[in-house]
Amino acid sequence: MRRAIPVLATLATLTSARASRASSALEYPDNGVAQFSRGGAWLATATDPIAGYYNPAALATQATGFGIGLNLAFQSICFQRANADGSDVGPSDGFTSQGLTYTEVCNANAGHPNLIPNVAFAYRASQKLGLGLSIVPPSSFGQVEWPDRVTPPSNPGGRTEPIPSAQRYLSLYTKGTILFPTLSVGYSLTDRLHVGVGFVAGIALLEFRSMSMSNVEAGNARDNFTGDSRSAVKAKDLFVPGVVASALFEATDHLDLAAWYRYSDKVRAKGDLEVTAQYYNAAGQRNSKAEPTLSRDQKGADAAKIVLTIPMEARIGARWHMPLRSPTGLDAERFRNDRHRVRDPLRDDLYDCELDLTWANNGSADKTEIRFADGIFVANLGTVPTNADRPTGWRDSFGARLGMQYNLRRNLMGLRTGTWVETSAVKEEYLSVTSVPALRGGVAVGMVLRIQSVDLETGYQHVWNAGLDNDGNGKQRAIAATGSPDDRSYHAVNGGGVTQHANVFSLGAVTRF
Repeated sequence: MRRAIPVLATLATLTSARASRASSALEYPDNGVAQFSRGGAWLATATDPIAGYYNPAALATQATGFGIGLNLAFQSICFQRANADGSDVGPSDGFTSQGLTYTEVCNANAGHPNLIPNVAFAYRASQKLGLGLSIVPPSSFGQVEWPDRVTPPSNPGGRTEPIPSAQRYLSLYTKGTILFPTLSVGYSLTDRLHVGVGFVAGIALLEFRSMSMSNVEAGNARDNFTGDSRSAVKAKDLFVPGVVASALFEATDHLDLAAWYRYSDKVRAKGDLEVTAQYYNAAGQRNSKAEPTLSRDQKGADAAKIVLTIPMEARIGARWHMPLRSPTGLDAERFRNDRHRVRDPLRDDLYDCELDLTWANNGSADKTEIRFADGIFVANLGTVPTNADRPTGWRDSFGARLGMQYNLRRNLMGLRTGTWVETSAVKEEYLSVTSVPALRGGVAVGMVLRIQSVDLETGYQHVWNAGLDNDGNGKQRAIAATGSPDDRSYHAVNGGGVTQHANVFSLGAVTRF
């Protein structure tokens, strides 16, 4: 029987695979230190240059300025494999009978920060017109690395050598360099009503690795590491067009209202496949004789194609603020003298509080397309299947964000805090280990210190997660040998539970001219 080489089991999460909104399935709020420190409740505030992406209408109310920021994310994801009938699960029947079963496994890079930078520039062209250029990656937690072997549980045989890991068919490694350069314009229709639009020209550089099965017998509903192969894909899409649009209405001297919408084309990445066959030896260790096979050598460049849907997103917000009297005398001389009217909370308000509501059409991204050229052959194993599509099980999500800033000293120092919550964006039977979009939320704090024309900003956010547990009844199957249903394993490889939490720090600076 012709065998098919296993390929990537899932591409469910990317370091930066979509636009940066916390209401999407893969992100938290948000890029930009100010909105990050407020739990993402910043839409109607939007007083930094990064508004060119998050609320371009606000560019018509800003001074010319430049902003740069950096998020440092520490993420921990842990997965416990389980069978629906409660029986032990192991890498093979032989290992299971010896008591060498799967234990909880966590991502290998949990203690290392992922760095997510952003940069933006705003130019106030006239009283009514503002322009912006922002380069903003998605506000994700960054790359996720998983071990291919883990320490076994205690057992009578006293084995100490590692055994194949429980999550290997779901993911070993996900990494992406995704940037969304956005050219924006904001215009004031009246003194209080502003509209804006931004045009996005994104790029996506992706890399994924996972294990798959090739030794599958008819009706076999168990793992068997002896035929496992490791697959790696590197792909890129150098043009991902999109658009953002928004409106900002200063309804009263105390109340601001805003709305935002985003649409993007799909990521259509092309690249190459590498397969390392017979990755493990009979003892469950790495096979030193395993040789990689490259699709490029047989089919030329771009034999692998990946299509990712970027869901539409929308958001509305309301901001209540307490203005201070305009400075006079010597106080006025200490404040920046803007050529045009500018909204500046640290200078003009005592405090503000904002509530935002979010929606993401995650259900439109219910499948990740993974296709390979026909006839890629790996010695001793067979031909790579052309279709390795994966369901995501995603569904639409809704969220709420509440944040505020209180100025301890006018035009000098402000304190920020905020919180957010979001409904689950995935069905539990489709849980994965690359992201955990369960019921989740976060608590954030931060501060801003103004030194002449420069605002120095810092923030911290703890992200909590309710986790997912399908009681062993998963629906993600591994890519497997031809002859099994749809070139997939007979059984699911994502039965069990997954948990996640993260701690994120943010640093940045904004200068205005």
